[in-house]
Amino acid sequence: MNDIEILKEMLVCDVQVSLQQKGSQLPSVKLKDRQANTTVEIKDLPHDSIVIKAEDFKDPPTVFQGSKDEGRRADFVIVSNDGMKKWIVCIEVKRGTRIRRNRVIAQLRGARCIMDYCKSIGREFWSARGFLKGYEYRFVGIARLNIQIQPTRSGASGGPSRTNLHNRPEAFLRILGRQSLYFNELT
Repeated sequence: MNDIEILKEMLVCDVQVSLQQKGSQLPSVKLKDRQANTTVEIKDLPHDSIVIKAEDFKDPPTVFQGSKDEGRRADFVIVSNDGMKKWIVCIEVKRGTRIRRNRVIAQLRGARCIMDYCKSIGREFWSARGFLKGYEYRFVGIARLNIQIQPTRSGASGGPSRTNLHNRPEAFLRILGRQSLYFNELT
């Protein structure tokens, strides 16, 4: 059993987002965020992928104090293996123009913690010693801006910026105003 199959068996169906397959094309997924009231489509996911609604995990405030935002978690996590690279992509979707960077960072950190917990469960209960080993993390914040608001600065096209590697929550990739993205733009 590979890592994706273990995750699919481990997690209840309600926290898994179904991939959509059209013919021989690579799968896509529609990330519907209830709080932001928006949908973002991710195209061309590797066939061996699972999308997890991280925000649906049991309410952390019932366990944690929250004094350091440790109870927050991002909206989605994509775990993917294309045969050459293994990815865990944590995604937070926001709507509007007033987005607090520190809150997004805390939510992305929380998603990474959820995956650390899943990693421990897989190793302990599925006896999979190398479970989720060798995966590269990527952290992404997607802001759905109002239609009339356009970026005004040079180079602020709304597309992903490749100037920094977004392998830490503090250095997350910011994507503005896009409803459709390709998986390789996130990695």
